[in-house]
Amino acid sequence: MKKNRAKINYIIDLIIGVSFIAAAVSGVVLLFAGSGGFQGGRSPGYARDLWLFSRWTWKAVHDWGGMIMIAGVLAHLVLHWKWMVCMTRNLFRRAAGRKTRAACPVEG
Repeated sequence: MKKNRAKINYIIDLIIGVSFIAAAVSGVVLLFAGSGGFQGGRSPGYARDLWLFSRWTWKAVHDWGGMIMIAGVLAHLVLHWKWMVCMTRNLFRRAAGRKTRAACPVEG
């Protein structure tokens, strides 16, 4: 079971990482490409290609990369929920001056 859970964590982390890179790269491209000024379709510079793809494609990559990243982070939080609750409880116990700590489940 632990081996299977570690594989699931790895896949989710990989999805989060790839979607972050997609959102970050597309965000940088869109940032430095300038707005192109949509102007209701009257700007000829809006539809031009930016580093291999059109502005529409970069925007779609950026939007979907962000949505996939959000879903991955939510899945990550769900999988680690018990551990996060346990660690938070231990943190507050330590802040209150109590020496006893609960053994938190090892993730991974």
